[in-house]
Amino acid sequence: MLTVTAVYKGGVLLPATKLNLPDNTQVKVQITALPPASQVASAAFGSLAGIWAQLSDDDVAHVQQAIARSRQKSSRKVKQLTQQRARGQRH
Repeated sequence: MLTVTAVYKGGVLLPATKLNLPDNTQVKVQITALPPASQVASAAFGSLAGIWAQLSDDDVAHVQQAIARSRQKSSRKVKQLTQQRARGQRH
């Protein structure tokens, strides 16, 4: 048995992945409608509500500092890559 995600468009089911089936192979299809991606994301983030409630003030500060350091590191990397790309385009 194989489970795939597909989109129904123009009267045809379009699988999200390639199916390794010969042409004209008959298959049995069971349809389960999935919620829109926006609802899935909302539910995923909603499950995080109150996750920090049990942390001490010191632990919250530690997590916030770690996030800030990660953001700074990412920002520096993006700036570096942007500069490298700009130099490469000038040559």
